Amino acid sequence: MSKEFTQKELEDLITEFMKARATCVIATCSDTMPRASTVEFFPSGLTVYILTEGGRKLENIRKNPQVSIAVSDAFTNWESLRGLQITGVAEIGTKGSDIFKEGLEAYRKKRGKQDAALPDFMSVIKVLPIQIEYIDTRLAKRGYPIRNILSLM
Repeated sequence: MSKEFTQKELEDLITEFMKARATCVIATCSDTMPRASTVEFFPSGLTVYILTEGGRKLENIRKNPQVSIAVSDAFTNWESLRGLQITGVAEIGTKGSDIFKEGLEAYRKKRGKQDAALPDFMSVIKVLPIQIEYIDTRLAKRGYPIRNILSLM
C-alpha cells in the first residue's frame, strides 16, 4: 500500500513545480477545431495567468472557456518523468480589469520587476483549475503514487 499526500502537501508540490517553470501549453477548442499554444505563464498559487497579444486562443476561450494546460520537464528518462495537467476554466481580462491587474501582479512577482507595465493591447488569461494531475515518477522511491490528482471543485 502506498502513502498518500494530504491536499495541502499536494498543493505545495504543484505550486513549487509551477513556480520553477516558465512555459506551458494551453489547449483551447471551439467549433470542433482545437488549438494548442506554447506560452509563458505566471502562477499565483494554483491559478495560472498568461499574457497574450491575442489570436485564436482568445477567440476559442470566448466561445468555450474550458481549457487544458500541460507543464512538464524535458524528457530524459522514465525514472525522472515530471509534469502536470490542469483542467480549468479560463477568463479573459483587458486593461483596467481585475484579471488584468492580477495577471500584471503575477508577472511582476515572477519577473522581480515591481514597476513593470504591460502595453494596453495585451490581454490576460486567468485559468482557475478544476483538477490538476501531477505526475512524478521519482515519488515511487518514496512510497507515493507517481500520479496524484488534486480536485478543486
